[in-house]
Amino acid sequence: MRWTELRPLQIETIHAVLDGQEDLILSAPTAGGKTEAAFLPILSQLAEDFAGGVRALYIGPLKALINDQFRRLEELCALAQIPVHRWHGDIGQAARRALFERPGGVLLITPESVESLRINYAHRLPLLLGRLEYVVIDELHAFIGTERGAHLQSLLARLMQGRAVPPRVLALSATLGDAEAARRWLSPRTPERVRVVTDASGRDVRYLIQGYLRPASVDDEPTDEDRRLVADLTRAFINRTGLIFANSRKQLELLADLAARHAEQERITNRFRIHHGSLSKAEREATEDALRSDSPATTFCSSTLELGIDVGNVQAVGQIGAPWSVSALIQRLGRSGRREGEAAELRLYVVEEEPMVDARLVDRLFPELLQAVAMTELMLQGWCEPPEADRLHLSTLVQQVLSVIAERGGATAGRVFDTLITFGAFINVDEACFVQVLRSMGAADLIEQAPEGELILGLQGERIVRSLDFYAAFVTDRELQVFHGPHRIGSVSETPGMGGDGFLILAGRRWRILEVDLERGEILVEPSRGGKLPYFAGAGGSDIHPRVREEMRRVLFDMGIPRYLDSHAAELLRRGRAAAREAGLAERAFVAVGRDTVWFPWVGSRIQRTLAGLCRFAGLEVCEDEFALTFAKVDEPAVRGALASLLQRHPSVLELAATFPVKAQAKYDSFLSEELQTRLFAHNALDLEGAIETLRQQV
Repeated sequence: MRWTELRPLQIETIHAVLDGQEDLILSAPTAGGKTEAAFLPILSQLAEDFAGGVRALYIGPLKALINDQFRRLEELCALAQIPVHRWHGDIGQAARRALFERPGGVLLITPESVESLRINYAHRLPLLLGRLEYVVIDELHAFIGTERGAHLQSLLARLMQGRAVPPRVLALSATLGDAEAARRWLSPRTPERVRVVTDASGRDVRYLIQGYLRPASVDDEPTDEDRRLVADLTRAFINRTGLIFANSRKQLELLADLAARHAEQERITNRFRIHHGSLSKAEREATEDALRSDSPATTFCSSTLELGIDVGNVQAVGQIGAPWSVSALIQRLGRSGRREGEAAELRLYVVEEEPMVDARLVDRLFPELLQAVAMTELMLQGWCEPPEADRLHLSTLVQQVLSVIAERGGATAGRVFDTLITFGAFINVDEACFVQVLRSMGAADLIEQAPEGELILGLQGERIVRSLDFYAAFVTDRELQVFHGPHRIGSVSETPGMGGDGFLILAGRRWRILEVDLERGEILVEPSRGGKLPYFAGAGGSDIHPRVREEMRRVLFDMGIPRYLDSHAAELLRRGRAAAREAGLAERAFVAVGRDTVWFPWVGSRIQRTLAGLCRFAGLEVCEDEFALTFAKVDEPAVRGALASLLQRHPSVLELAATFPVKAQAKYDSFLSEELQTRLFAHNALDLEGAIETLRQQV
């Protein structure tokens, strides 16, 4: 591996593993040597005794990441002849049989495949994992606060039960906004037993925000500003290896198509590729191989390449639009400049629309640019969002109840409660709530009670558990597979009216649809000059943290122009500040726009959602516009009067949550009673305390 010395993080971790007994969280930038820091001492411990069962379990969020780490660990383990196995949906039966015949060494796996092992190979688990000593969780930040993370927590808790000496856990993370919250997530009952090892070293950064102003349009047709953007991308990334992130797969396909057409018009080689989760495994792996090759290649990509997959020496990163979080911005910047002495480089491209004469005030402030600058400033201050370690995950609890019953063939309610709550991961679920969950599942025919008292699967529960989709605790949308001859290109979400004689853009290439077979879930295509952007489900973003909105306000009313803005972005910021001054936003939170009143509370998504709910509760018609609340045809005194009444008497958070028409957000929420859905929405989506405090300060 051509190492000449160990890094400080690696030295500290090696001592912590060999000399201590705590669980560990290793926090360091991408390419900071976290994988080696964890596995060097682990493999040293296993070198003399690695047979008789898997001794170290590596859990990663992506199959591609597992494949990449498999290659790295094989190299590490070769001299000691420690076996390395992997298990996920793309691994064949021969490799799985080999693991069961000679279990030992290291196993790399996804959470969903751990679930599959419990359901389908429960009788083999004692032999396979009975001597497990270590669990390594990669990309910890990608799990905390998500349904998938709750799923992993529960699987780990079940794995630990009944062991005299539970395996030690080492978690790796490139971004860590709150070490205490991460400790609580990793070890909910004994967070003090978790030690955090951090890498304090820094590196140089090259950073630029470029601005673009598209004319207002009603379709997807490219404008001159879109073409200028693609020309700038080509100049910045031509003959370099780079990653260009966007916030939706549709936007990635648009840019890849525009880049291909630009290269054709300029008669230059198109070195741009595309990578996202809806493309076939072959398409994705071809792109990863191109990035690792000696030839320059730049890829338009989604978060599939945000995590620590080794794609060679990435020299620069692009970001189209403001990312959803500061954490994502830090993660993406960290993909570049991985070689010693190289600076990390990121270019953030902000595309705004020219406000029309009757445009909303929010649009005249250029919100995308404000968010990009605010997130950049917070990143430079060393801040990122703390993990949401205390969310309530009842959807995942439903899935885990089904899992325990399926694994055992039946179980008493008390046994399920002990497995998942008393000794499990759902420590914020009390007995009364658990009983309500079971009753909801019974009403939905997910479970039923046998005459002898055991819980067994109901007919609907049997259908769910038998589905391949069951192993994932998160929603997976129905998609149509796209084929050119025998080759699968990728998949797109089914949309009403999709049929033959249409066009499609996928994998950065244009296709004509020959046939749509809804029964088989397939679309047959051929290359074409025409093309239409497909629909991809699940393109929404996450909640914005209050600190980001506070920083956006500071940026709007500051006087200086950040030096990392190009002239176009700087001019957009000046125009936004002028619009804010004209509206008097620096002096007041409520402004009159025509016959409407617009309120700028400058709060995070959860508080703003709660404020909107309170406004409706008070009889006001309100619309959420980015980071503002608009009251149509209502003057400011009427708005203030209604809001002031809320300070005298306001609903409880459960009463408020009940007023929201759509509360089911996670995969199995729809199987819960209305009462449980209301409790879940109140806990995870609203912040009544923060909303009331905002009313006190601003009304």
